[in-house]
Amino acid sequence: MTELLYYSEPYRKSVEAVVVGHREGGVVFDRTIFYPECGGQSGDRGSFGRWIIKDTQKAEDGTPVHYFEGELPPIGTREVLSLDWNHRYFYMKEHTAQHLLSSLFYHEFGIGTVAVHQGEDILTIETDKGEIPLSVLLSLEEKAIREIGKNRSVYQKDMKREDAESLKLRRSIKVDDEVVKVVFISELDAVACGGVHIASTGEIEELVYRGKETIRGHVRTMWSIGERAREYRRMNESAVKSAGKLLSASPSSLSSEIERLQKELLDTKRELKKMERACLLSELKSHLEEDGPAVYASSFSLEELPELASDNASGRTVFAIEDREKKSFVFFGSKSDFDSIKALGFLKGGGREPLFRGTVLISPSEAIEKVKEVLS
Repeated sequence: MTELLYYSEPYRKSVEAVVVGHREGGVVFDRTIFYPECGGQSGDRGSFGRWIIKDTQKAEDGTPVHYFEGELPPIGTREVLSLDWNHRYFYMKEHTAQHLLSSLFYHEFGIGTVAVHQGEDILTIETDKGEIPLSVLLSLEEKAIREIGKNRSVYQKDMKREDAESLKLRRSIKVDDEVVKVVFISELDAVACGGVHIASTGEIEELVYRGKETIRGHVRTMWSIGERAREYRRMNESAVKSAGKLLSASPSSLSSEIERLQKELLDTKRELKKMERACLLSELKSHLEEDGPAVYASSFSLEELPELASDNASGRTVFAIEDREKKSFVFFGSKSDFDSIKALGFLKGGGREPLFRGTVLISPSEAIEKVKEVLS
């Protein structure tokens, strides 16, 4: 049976260990400081002598199984197990931050936690509510930051199940064991949990609310902690400064300046569309003044050409190609003429008389010559 040192010595970074078995494609040691993935907390990685450990998972009986890059060390090998400490310590902090946030959700706002996922950048907490006002989430962020500043102690105790249940934990115990691990945040929270945690809330350092989304009818909130929160804050500060410099606006007026520019851009797009429609109409009329079908390539979008052709062609045949990357076409005319053109094999598309649309598979100049030959 493997000795689980990550519980008794969670801050230990290395230890000598012996390979006692190969299992499920990985390695079992006589003792380990590597925490296996569980409860949303990532499995540890690191090294064993010259071998690289890429992940640690839990077997069905709870035994930590260590997965290696390449060959496995032989049974009986004795070497030093060394954690990727930055990875491990970040997840210890993030896991403890989740306890802090979930406890405040519950004790301050009566909101329960349904599911948790820890990531390299974002911690997500799925709640049991279908809607949570932004004001509540920002208030929660402020309360959590204050609790970090109080540097409350965090500790874990093995307790008999009945003793643990008598504490009226904020979440029911999920395992059937007679002895369970209970994690305490001093004078704030107690919950059954088999993860690894930091020793005090102060080690979380920073915390920031990142946003929310709805999943399975529940609000899922997103957070960053520690150095990730710091990186996020600095990124936002840099973006605000850069935007302010570009727009010659102060941080307080940046939002209103962006709204003004958005409105200006929308008005410009509307005017541009009117001008493009006028140009498209003028182009169509100039070709309709000529004898025979109006067959031509256009540098404008043909989006509104069907409506313009319907209003202005008066039974005349129109074939126009949008001379852009996609090379779309609009044909306004009889089905028999369209079928004759399509039979040549350079059009892809269809429609219903009198309107047919699609794309041209050859150059616009070649297509125009072929269409003119058919319609002549």
